[in-house]
Amino acid sequence: MNNAGWDAKENLIPFSPITDGEVIRSINSALIGNSKRTTSYKFVFFKSILDNLFNVDLNSDSEYFLGFDAISLRFAEIYWNLILRCKLRQMPENSDGKISAIERILFDFCEKYGYSIDETEFAFEGLRNAQQLELSEKIKKSVVTKYVLGAFCADTDWKFYHFSKPKKWHGIFISRDFFIVLAKYRSDFEKVNYFEWIKYLEGINKEEDSYMLASKLDKSTERENLNPYRKTLFEFGQTKCFYCGKNLGENAVDHFIPWSFVKDDKLWNFVLACPLCNSKKSDSLTSQDFLDNLRLRNEKLRKMNHDFVQREFKSYTFSKLALMYQNAVFNGYRCGWMPGGRDAR
Repeated sequence: MNNAGWDAKENLIPFSPITDGEVIRSINSALIGNSKRTTSYKFVFFKSILDNLFNVDLNSDSEYFLGFDAISLRFAEIYWNLILRCKLRQMPENSDGKISAIERILFDFCEKYGYSIDETEFAFEGLRNAQQLELSEKIKKSVVTKYVLGAFCADTDWKFYHFSKPKKWHGIFISRDFFIVLAKYRSDFEKVNYFEWIKYLEGINKEEDSYMLASKLDKSTERENLNPYRKTLFEFGQTKCFYCGKNLGENAVDHFIPWSFVKDDKLWNFVLACPLCNSKKSDSLTSQDFLDNLRLRNEKLRKMNHDFVQREFKSYTFSKLALMYQNAVFNGYRCGWMPGGRDAR
């Protein structure tokens, strides 16, 4: 990352119109740049933004807000799984045994709560909500805003987002041009980020620890327990398969827009499906009719007087869901799937 930018206090340089090609070059330069890397922070920071792209506030014409809380929570989740569960180092080993700030934070947290550093196998979601927020807040102050925020902004020539520490902003304001390109080419950016991230981790970890790195990165934010979503949809009254309409006995929670594209879990993108439809649909997109059905379902669901529902719908708009659908199609996801054995086109 840019050594001159890590301690920057703010970026308020007005955004100028920028082409798709310039955005792509800017991001690729930040990820692929030849500057010496001392940690993996920038790869995790960029993934945290990509995974939260559809949680941004779109109520502006020129820039879109994304809060530090969302970025830092994803940051914490990724590192919990990579460092504690996968045992991957995040900076080169040196003679004095120095470790990265993120590793120190996690090790101190485990010591505080009596978790074995060597034997921690449970996922980040296994922590109590209060613990997740405590860890996320510590990482936000000691890593995200301290080391990464200014450096990555500098690496992208100060054109990606605005931020201000003196004004105590609670997040970043992403350039509209950058947001549009990131959403449009999300899968491609993720592949570049993974490729450079894997090269870095392979260079600082033992060969046996580096096995299946791509899978480890991809699964670092995958939830293992979807029961809260299943329970809420049942309480809402979804007793039939969203796709084929059969009564549900056994059921699966399905990401309407595939998880492999959005890399995020939100109630408004979940439906209950019978095992057959869930298996057949897999990573495909349905026909447009089902998108319209989901719009109607969400209009009713968001009216539930339920804290979990209100939190999940905080940043929801149908235009955002439709944009996810369109960009998934653009990124090569097969569309037009229908229940009853017909494959996606």
